[in-house]
Amino acid sequence: MPLGPFHPGLLAPQAFVFRVTDEHIVDVEYQNGVNERNCAERMVRLDPASAFFLASRVCGECSFAHAAAFSTAVEQLCGLTLSRRAQQLRVVAAELERSIAHLRGSAGVLEAAGMTVRARPLLAVRSELIGLFERLTGARIAADYCVPGGLSRDLGQLQRKEILTGLSGLERTLYTEVDLLIDHQLLLLRTIDVGTILRAAAEQLGVRGPLARSAGVARDTRSDMPYWIYGEYGFSPVVQEGGDVYARLVVLLLEAYESIKLAERCVRELDDAPSRGTFPAEVPSGSASATIEGPRGRIRYAIESDGTRLTTVRIDTPRQFDRLLVRTFFSGAAIDNAALIAASAYPCIACAEC
Repeated sequence: MPLGPFHPGLLAPQAFVFRVTDEHIVDVEYQNGVNERNCAERMVRLDPASAFFLASRVCGECSFAHAAAFSTAVEQLCGLTLSRRAQQLRVVAAELERSIAHLRGSAGVLEAAGMTVRARPLLAVRSELIGLFERLTGARIAADYCVPGGLSRDLGQLQRKEILTGLSGLERTLYTEVDLLIDHQLLLLRTIDVGTILRAAAEQLGVRGPLARSAGVARDTRSDMPYWIYGEYGFSPVVQEGGDVYARLVVLLLEAYESIKLAERCVRELDDAPSRGTFPAEVPSGSASATIEGPRGRIRYAIESDGTRLTTVRIDTPRQFDRLLVRTFFSGAAIDNAALIAASAYPCIACAEC
């Protein structure tokens, strides 16, 4: 059963070959179709600024997270510190990016469940969030917004008011939609005990992000290893215990809602200090690493420099579909639920192929 490139739950061509008995899956063969780009290996052949340019374009949907992880590693290597305003604006961008991605993933699950009507309001909220993200960063995909030492542009008073007003309205709208969905009887019937991954399996397989938190694994870099101002704001991760399609959908929806609330708080309490940064002219010799919680989980960049160029770059992204994970999700499931399970796993092929 091909599920790409136009399936709403997937971002690139993938295929699942199911063996079915009595309309239930007894075995599955996974073909990922991923073309490894070897971005880390390419970065060591570039000057540091060009390597950063490539890092910020590893993934369109997670572009800010990748740029932020690389920037934070460079900041550690160069001894750069962020102003409070820069930290707040980075949190705003990161949480808007997360909410935008989660709402697309949530809508994909609902569409796969045959609930396209309920998906439309989520996509409408997502569209509005993209507009606010563009007001903040200057682009719908913020590849050049986060730079070492701060940000490439500041937030003016007019844009700040527009973003505050927009986030306040979208928070109320999304709350209403999530409240309607959580107890929706058709949704419960279609998603409870479907595509379940147990907590022990999630921990053993090393899954991260919403996929792990929906199986009861309360791990989130924003709370486990707080960076920027997350620790000051008392961040707590969203966790569900079910490990099924319903739990994964609920985590995506609640995290999208909490991200909007957190972004709104940061904009409202925005400090007056400068926030601009730029890539340093020289990167000293040494090594550094940084970890950021991206939309799908922990993203880590580790770099080493000889004082002229980067000698080593390692990129660690969340685990995506593979043969073992696919068998865990699909074994024993009804064939009619295959597309729904695939959509709920919320894969990102761009991160997987980096």
